[in-house]
This record gives sequence, C-alpha cells and structure tokens, in this order.
Amino acid sequence: MEDVIVVGAGPAGNNAALGLADQGYSVTVIDWRTDIGDKICTGIIGQECARRFPVDPNLVYRDACSAEIVGPSHSKVRFDTPAPKAKIIDRVAYVASFAQRAQAAGARYLLGQRVLKVNRDRYGVTVFTGQSEYRAKSLVLAAGFGSSLTSQLGLGRVPDYVAGVQASVKTKSVNDVEVHLGQDVAPGFFAWMVPTAPGRALVGLMARRKAPEHLASFMLSQKGIGRITAVLDEPATWGIPLRPLSRTCGDRVMVVGDAAGQVKPTTGGGIFYSLLCSEIAAETLGHCLAIGDLSSNRLSEYHRRWKALLSRELEVGYSARRLFEFLSDKQIGTLTRQAVASGIHTDLTISPDVSFDWHSRAIGKVMGHPALGSALRMINPILARFPSQPEPEFGIPQIP
Repeated sequence: MEDVIVVGAGPAGNNAALGLADQGYSVTVIDWRTDIGDKICTGIIGQECARRFPVDPNLVYRDACSAEIVGPSHSKVRFDTPAPKAKIIDRVAYVASFAQRAQAAGARYLLGQRVLKVNRDRYGVTVFTGQSEYRAKSLVLAAGFGSSLTSQLGLGRVPDYVAGVQASVKTKSVNDVEVHLGQDVAPGFFAWMVPTAPGRALVGLMARRKAPEHLASFMLSQKGIGRITAVLDEPATWGIPLRPLSRTCGDRVMVVGDAAGQVKPTTGGGIFYSLLCSEIAAETLGHCLAIGDLSSNRLSEYHRRWKALLSRELEVGYSARRLFEFLSDKQIGTLTRQAVASGIHTDLTISPDVSFDWHSRAIGKVMGHPALGSALRMINPILARFPSQPEPEFGIPQIP
C-alpha cells in the first residue's frame, strides 16, 4: 500500500507530491493527460511566486514591467512599474519541472489514466481508473476544476465559477500585457492579450456565458485593425473557480488547487495559490502520516492553515469581482477617467504595498481614494466595509 495517491499532475499535485516524497513517503501521481502541465493558462506569475518557487530563466518569456487597461470607447490607463512585477513564463514546462523534481525524489507517475471513482474505508483509499485500481493510506485530490470526485467524497462542488477561453496568435504591435474591458468585449469580466515570443501572444477572456463567441468577436476586431495577423491554434475553453470549497478535507483525503477553488477571484490566476496550499497540504499530511492519524479532525489543520493564509484575499477579491461584474460601460469609463485624472494608477504602480499576488492591498487603496472610493461605494454600498488601508501585518504571508 502506498502512503499517498495524488490525483492530478498540475501545480498543486506536483508540488504536493514533491513535498511528500522529500519527506520519504511513497507517492503515486495519477493524471489523465500524457503531457504533464498541459493545461490552458496565460502563464503569468508574480515576482514573489518566482522567488518562493523558482523558475528556470530559460522558461521565462519576458519580465512584465508595464500593462495597459483598455476601457469602453478605447479609453486607456497605462501602468509602468520601476521594476518588474511579474514574469510571463512557459507554464507547461514550469509545472513539469515540479514533476521532474518529485520523480527524482521517488514519486511514481502514472499518466494517461483517468480516475473514475474513489472509495474510502477505515484502512485506506482505493482509486479506480479505466485501466486499474490503486490503494493508498491517503489521497490528495488535485484534479482541477470540475472534477466530480469532490462530490463523490462528500465535499461538494465549487459554488461559483466562470468560463475562460484562450488562443495563441500571431500579432503586430502587441508589446505589453493588455486588459480589455467592456460589455461588448467580455461582459462583467475582461479580455487579455499577453505577448510571449516576438510577434506572438496569448489572447483570451473570461465570461459567464458564450465565452467562445465573445472571444471570436474580440479577435475579429483585433484582426480588423491589423493587430492579430493569424490564429495559431483553435481556442480552448476551461472552467475557472471563483469561490473555494467550504470543506477541503475529510478522513484520509484533502483537496488542493483549482479543485478546492484556491484561485484569485479577481483575475482567475491559480498557480501561486495552488503552490502555497499544496505546500501546506504536504506538511500537514506528512505529519499525520507520521503519527498514524488520518482522521478528518487531524487533517483539518490543513484547512485551517490555508484559510488563515488566503481567506481575506479571496473574500475581498470576490466582493470586488462581483462589484465589477455589475458595472455598466458608462461607469467603467467614468472610473477609468477618474483613475487617470487622480493619478491613483501611478500610486498603485510605485507603492511597495501593492503586489501582483495579493490584491486586497490594491483594492484597499482604491476604496480609500476620495473620488474612486466614494463612487464605488455609491454603486455598491457593501464595499463600505472594506478597509481603506489593509492591516499592517497583512503583507507577504509566510506559511508557518
């Protein structure tokens, strides 16, 4: 019997496998894909993520020092930072690098096998795939958003989500990360253009409904002005959780990453939070295996720790996300012009408090601004409860 079976070879699954294998536990990772890390993603990570979970320089397309927000009626706000805030990376190779290290530490990988069912009993966990069945003392579920396994295990489903769609294209004059807003672009959300190699970019958007149709329309408009010159692959769609599971562990089982909804609700980015939570999961599960107690009560330490780390970020981010979702184009345009006139966009780029990975600080600064904050609170009074400045101790969280 294995010590641990990990379902899913994404960032969360690979990092959990690495942490457990490094502790000397026997680990088997099962994934339905044959190429590790092959999932649609823009591949942008913050500098803190790159420092904490180093990325090979050869996997970095470019450092991001600037971005442009294009609002309705083509109003623009440009952000230029004195130092890079993020890196645009080869996401597939980055995720695969964690798997390679996990394998070097002794983890076994079984690819091309989809997990169909999981059974638990008082002695262990049995995982059934289309090819075989496997037995372990415990299970780390990192199967990504939309897995039915969380419901099978009695942990429910992510309560809110959105669709993402993205394609790789050839471009002209796309030199910075761009975020496009407006009801005719991505209702309630945003579209993006992220340059990778010279003359190439990832183009995508988030939307609750008809995401592929919205992307097709956006790409057509960009083709019309000569910025997209060719589409290199067919757009791919995936689900993005906006809210976490209320329970992320049970007897012998814990859920991490997108499957648990550990994703930034503001942008849909999940790499950094998946890596942080999987680190906590590996530490907690390793301790529980050592003392021979894999009960829900003991494993709940994992749930407590990741919630302590991320719950405020997720709550503030989700409230801001829901506010933005109901803004009209006129309101977005007004706020964009006020941001430029007041210079708050410049304040955000130079502030040491504002991080690519921790959005509550930026949201707090916006809400504390005399003009923008007042306007937003008039639109949605629930935001009045947001602090104008974040708590001093809430900076760059460290896992205890």
